[in-house]
Amino acid sequence: MKAALIDKVEETFDVVSFVFEPAEPIDWQAGQFVYYKLDHPNVDNRGPVRHFTIATSPSEKRIMLTTKFASDRVSSFKQALRSLPLGAQVDIFSVEGKFIIKDPAKKYVFIAGGIGVTPFRSILFDLDDKNSLNEVIFLYFNRNQEIVFKNQLDELAVKNSGLKINYIVGSESFNPDLVGKFVSNFGDFVFYISGSESFVRAIKKNLLKMDVKRNAIKSDYFPGYKEDY
Repeated sequence: MKAALIDKVEETFDVVSFVFEPAEPIDWQAGQFVYYKLDHPNVDNRGPVRHFTIATSPSEKRIMLTTKFASDRVSSFKQALRSLPLGAQVDIFSVEGKFIIKDPAKKYVFIAGGIGVTPFRSILFDLDDKNSLNEVIFLYFNRNQEIVFKNQLDELAVKNSGLKINYIVGSESFNPDLVGKFVSNFGDFVFYISGSESFVRAIKKNLLKMDVKRNAIKSDYFPGYKEDY
């Protein structure tokens, strides 16, 4: 299916959102991802096809791709993506992914590392759309004060008393004492983790040490990001 680029948003100094209008209606569940094919010259070994989380909620209809541009290792795909003019078309296909909420009635802890916020934006806005944002603790780790979607998330928290957002900025490591500042009764919650592979592994390891059951942990990591968050 074709999708036209209708907007670009500079979220931070190194994160950009690209908003696409699909040629036909497309169905997805909050937290899923979609594949993009972007033909371009001088394609590197990663090729012209990539998948990205859909950062918008299904009710928003449009597909938003939000990605980080690391200055020392930008792929040919991302270079072509960033230079796309408004109105340009890409191919999108194969909505996939299991990082979704099946039971909104449960209590959740969402843990994002940097650009790992993208599925949570979709999920949180979808829960809000359905009046199901009941009890969610959101821990958002970021290396600096350039926090993607911060204003939107803060507005959502004001609107929903069941959403508690905590920004952890800087090099502070994830450990049981830190989690204990924000979460009590670990056994009452289901934990969702998203970020780089190393970040997700570290978070999961610490949760298991805190006796969180494996079936209460769901994760989604972003390939290609070497930093923890």
